[in-house]
Amino acid sequence: MKQLSRPEHDPLEVFLRCVAEVTNEAERKVYVDNTNEIVQSVIDFEGATAATNWHTLPRVGRGHPEVIVRGTLTKGALVDLYGKYLVGGSEARELYDSLLVSSDGKCPFCGGIGQVHTLDHYLPKSNFPVYSVHPDNLVPCCRDCNSGKMNAFATTQGEQSLHPYLDAPKFFSERWVVATVCRTDPITVEFSCSPPEGWPDVDKLRAKSHFDQYQLARRYSIQAGAELARVIDLRKKSLKVLEPMQFAAYLAENAQTDAYDLNGWNRTMYWALQRSLWFCVADLNEPATYLPLGEVA
Repeated sequence: MKQLSRPEHDPLEVFLRCVAEVTNEAERKVYVDNTNEIVQSVIDFEGATAATNWHTLPRVGRGHPEVIVRGTLTKGALVDLYGKYLVGGSEARELYDSLLVSSDGKCPFCGGIGQVHTLDHYLPKSNFPVYSVHPDNLVPCCRDCNSGKMNAFATTQGEQSLHPYLDAPKFFSERWVVATVCRTDPITVEFSCSPPEGWPDVDKLRAKSHFDQYQLARRYSIQAGAELARVIDLRKKSLKVLEPMQFAAYLAENAQTDAYDLNGWNRTMYWALQRSLWFCVADLNEPATYLPLGEVA
């Protein structure tokens, strides 16, 4: 997972720039007349952010675009702010594009497995339409993370996935994704969530919720497969001259590089490899030398 700088755009300014794109005067007047309602929703969001309990913010059910959400603003009108005016507008579109490129093309939810394709509503606009154009609620996201996450937002604090803009630095600077190197043929790596013991229980739950919601165990293992095959091939060829301790040091260098996210699949894989004594000493040309008894073909 990758931490991103919080957007510098003022939420009310973004709202008003989207409203300025509305060509129908009567519709635009409804938005303008409810400016104070938007101001209050921004205050509510700040309060939820301070307590990391966004799940307590008022939500509406799916469908029913005519339902009133804030003041005289309907759900449909609030959702339109995003689709018609932030995404489909002209000047407001510049704000959308600036958010889209803020992560250098790497999806922060999955640690850069996927390339950014769209903006994800951390609080789904179908349930929290008043935040459809709130910049803190719009996170660069890959297609898989955007389409694969749960449709409904968490109902408890522990179920909330991690927020790349707003969550505590420890979620990004401390290890909570671990891996195990499996003595199989071919060798595989399995990933799991294991937050530090000293973390509060709710933070452990949130890390696990994020790990499960974005299906990181499966997706990380897929990514690790090709890289592990490359490492094994190198060990059989150019790295075969290294003693086990030297090979472990080579793996450790990859586990410590800042080029990868700490809890991303690559650093975590190398972290597990360099900690695996059997892998570092194994003759990788001969599976029989490292496979458990009874598993040798």
